[in-house]
Amino acid sequence: MLGKLIKHDFRSLSRVLFPTQLAVLGASIIATIGFAFNIRTGFYTSYESGGLQLLRVITAFLSGIMVLAIIAASILVAFIIFQRFYKNLMCDEGYLTFTLPVTTTQILWSKLITAMIWTFISGIVIFISVNIFVLFGTGTSGIVNTEAYREMSKFIGEAFGLLGGRLIWPILEVILFMIVATACNILHVYLALIMGGVASQKHKILAGIGFYFAINIAVTIVATTIQYFLSGAMFRTMDSFNGLPWDLKNSVEIYDLVFSSTQPYYWFYLLFSLAITAGFFILSRYFLKNKLNLE
Repeated sequence: MLGKLIKHDFRSLSRVLFPTQLAVLGASIIATIGFAFNIRTGFYTSYESGGLQLLRVITAFLSGIMVLAIIAASILVAFIIFQRFYKNLMCDEGYLTFTLPVTTTQILWSKLITAMIWTFISGIVIFISVNIFVLFGTGTSGIVNTEAYREMSKFIGEAFGLLGGRLIWPILEVILFMIVATACNILHVYLALIMGGVASQKHKILAGIGFYFAINIAVTIVATTIQYFLSGAMFRTMDSFNGLPWDLKNSVEIYDLVFSSTQPYYWFYLLFSLAITAGFFILSRYFLKNKLNLE
């Protein structure tokens, strides 16, 4: 049943978010064309005619508007995800949702998984949009600007040439931490909305905003306290790097030392984030199941 829930929630979000992502790609293409036009016609040189000058100004203005549209669309993705969660569970639709032959845990998992999927899709679309802009909009000659990618490929090739497969594990760790952080941020908002619905019938959203900041303050206090007790060990670790021969000849040995020294802190913060995420999930489930009153 969880699979059917995820499929239903994904389709529900797709009706709004899929056109939004297409709009982001379209905006990036328009911005790229405008920016490329200005560069290739000598935007920073003297203009040859009033008509050409006006056209350049218009394309520059449109490029700026399109960049702002990309940013706005990215924010809109998060808004739509949380708006659908609020509408499905906290408003009149909640009556229908909670009569389905599914558990509260399955409902929460479905909302979390679909939100994470669309968050990553949005990130991929933004990545593609930026690359379209850099590749086709920033070249001073020709249609495609390959210089930036040649430099990037050269840097990546040299890094893997020096360190080899050692780079794979930290890359996987970064991806893992991004997944956990995304889930934590989504559940943070979910919990705040649920607690707002429990605390107030007339001002659910305002109460939810208040709970969001209250939860954030509580987590920050706990994290700061833990970091305070770990600071001594962290400073000792940083001091141990002093005097190392920071050159390419010793790059493998230095990398191994730095990586192994920082691993305990990485795993500690990852486990801490997992604990916070699990806490958000458990509390969200508890309030949805036992405390939420839709009347």
